[in-house]
Amino acid sequence: MHAFTEEDYYQTLITLADWGDAKAQHNLGALFLEGIEIQQDFQEALKWHTLAAQQGMALAQHDLATMYLEGLGVEEDPVQAAHWFRLAAEQGDAKAQNNLAILYATGQGVALDLIQAYLWFSKAIQEGMFEALDNREMAEQDMTPEQLREARRLLG
Repeated sequence: MHAFTEEDYYQTLITLADWGDAKAQHNLGALFLEGIEIQQDFQEALKWHTLAAQQGMALAQHDLATMYLEGLGVEEDPVQAAHWFRLAAEQGDAKAQNNLAILYATGQGVALDLIQAYLWFSKAIQEGMFEALDNREMAEQDMTPEQLREARRLLG
């Protein structure tokens, strides 16, 4: 009987990723990004996360956005980060919603928009990311009463 080894797992991921399996591509990208069980390689992480993200996988979109935001294997590009965070956020990814809101709150990669920040923080909170509550409270402090009323109205 053959025991399934880490090498078997890695080879299986490579095979599935090469066949276009988005989950395998994301998992492989995560291994390379974190350097788990294999040598950390941001270029390989970028490659696999991009392939999975292009197929619509929210987790890969979030990780790819993070790579663009932090300049991991690619030149820092907050506009690209915002693009990929938005795609994942629109699928209900709470981390992406919180991160997109931070970009709106700071004007990084998008126009500064505290109302949008408030809305995305609120969505992240609704998805269970309670760290976004503190972030939303900080955004509220910078909002005018009119902006806060408008944001609450849009939330319905």
